[in-house]
Amino acid sequence: MNPVAVMRAAHTVRDELDRLMGTTSEELRGRLDFLLAEEGKQPPGPLADAVIMLVAQYGPAWERLSALLRLNDHVTAEELVPSLTDSADPDRPPAAASPGSPPGNPSNGSAAPDRPRPGGAHSSPPTQPEPPSPPAADRGPSMIGRLADVFRRRRGEKDAAPADRRNQNAFPLIEAPPEVVGGWGIEVGVGLSPEQGQEGMTAPSSGEPVDLDVQIIAEGFEAPRGWRVQLRADDASPYPKTTISLVALPQEQPETVRQIQAIHAVRGEVTGFGVRPISVLGSPGKLGRDDPPEPVAGTRVRLAGAEEPADVTVVIVHGDQPGRLWWTYRSPHFLTPDQPESCELGVRTSEFGRRLTERGHLSEELGRQIASKVPRGFWELLNAVAGRVAPRRPSVLILSQEPHVPWELAALEQPVDASVPRYLNCQTVTGRWPIGGRRPELPPPSRVRGDSMAVVYAEADTPHPLVTAYGATKVAPLLGEVLSLFGRSPDIVHFAAGDSAPTALSQDLDGDPFVFLEGTGDPWTFLLAGAGGVVAPLWSADPLGGGLAQGFYGRYLGGELPAEVLRSLRCQSPATLAAYQFYGHPSLRLSRSQPGA
Repeated sequence: MNPVAVMRAAHTVRDELDRLMGTTSEELRGRLDFLLAEEGKQPPGPLADAVIMLVAQYGPAWERLSALLRLNDHVTAEELVPSLTDSADPDRPPAAASPGSPPGNPSNGSAAPDRPRPGGAHSSPPTQPEPPSPPAADRGPSMIGRLADVFRRRRGEKDAAPADRRNQNAFPLIEAPPEVVGGWGIEVGVGLSPEQGQEGMTAPSSGEPVDLDVQIIAEGFEAPRGWRVQLRADDASPYPKTTISLVALPQEQPETVRQIQAIHAVRGEVTGFGVRPISVLGSPGKLGRDDPPEPVAGTRVRLAGAEEPADVTVVIVHGDQPGRLWWTYRSPHFLTPDQPESCELGVRTSEFGRRLTERGHLSEELGRQIASKVPRGFWELLNAVAGRVAPRRPSVLILSQEPHVPWELAALEQPVDASVPRYLNCQTVTGRWPIGGRRPELPPPSRVRGDSMAVVYAEADTPHPLVTAYGATKVAPLLGEVLSLFGRSPDIVHFAAGDSAPTALSQDLDGDPFVFLEGTGDPWTFLLAGAGGVVAPLWSADPLGGGLAQGFYGRYLGGELPAEVLRSLRCQSPATLAAYQFYGHPSLRLSRSQPGA
């Protein structure tokens, strides 16, 4: 594929994002702008590949890019990058394409008094005349997915057949008609769907029954009977499903594209996410079109969580208006409400986050400003969980569609531990993880390997401290050299300050390494590419990164949890070390074949 044509088409897609994706376009626009700004500065081929890798994660934008490049309806990202096709696994079954960051703004007549409501409840709404259509066929694995296969084969870590139900292949099920009239009701089928491969449906696994709960988030709808249902997967029903009744709120617009999002959880831990668009019409006049329903997009649903689930899991999704977010909660200790709480930032999330981080330092004022935007229900749940797990410190996992707001720096009015700073990532063991697309999968991994380390370092004459202290291999700041040196992705990749980690990442990184960025970079790029955990600063913290890294690795390689190591280091110097965030599961552990090495 001609890189010039790809970049020209990408500019067109960028200009049309508001029309293609509406209020959900903010995240893709920011990521695409970052790559488009590199045009003329980076080699055109790898830059075009990086653009394709990014846009392929967002369904409507990918369709438009394919049309501009005059591609057929079933083209995949791999066909645009022939070098990937040779390495792809022909036996890997296809998976759903990923959307962007869809809005999630449910409304219900029983909402809390301080919650904005787009409309009231409706009694005896007319039902949709046509039954839900089956989901369309999946498009196939993304380029990132095939890269993952390449590195798994290099490691000799081929996926094993499911041994029990907890490992069975399952995907989110969202059965809904492609359109509904405002004021009318529909029955939405939710649950599990078997993976569709070249040989058809996979055989169900056997094993102990698994209880699963599914929560729906749907902007512009009401759920008269509730937003959450419980299901059980067993031998009699390996892929269970049920229905949730939704009522589309009346609207003046002729047509509005909404999103139905499904959050799957097992024993209080989120293990899957799916999303499907649906058109809400202002009147019945447009009903009856032949447009097929869009396929369900999202992660695989796992029927087993982490070895140590987070005490509190927060799911944050975009709302209908810029700057509006909706929070939902899970906990293995308590039954949580099924209705989200709203959070109004007043400006776009990217702008709000920029205003916070451009200060370049942490202050009590900043902590209070962030805390004022956190919904009340989170603090109530956190306080209850802290009392339940005491004297242990509670763990918090933030699953967020938006990457900009450092919620970890919110200051607690009622601290869990008065002896340490009041910031959330000092009071609790905190991790963060993206949600909304096919990758990364849920839940975050609870174990990563730690047998090999590479430090990406530009100065040729000065040895990096990690080389002398821990036997890391020093390479030039091009990740391709790291991979060729090891013959596979190293288990730990450390980028020294000043190195361009995102640029090095654009083609080569995948697998599940642990990544540490001393300088500023885009940690979500690494997570989407398959990293199992990332440490990265919110703002430039040089030269603190090097000193922090030495203390961090000494404890991390000794068996301590990276989230806890960072928490304790922040407490020693919150004004400076608070810049470093942890992206991964709070209970992530290092697994080494030779612990004493």
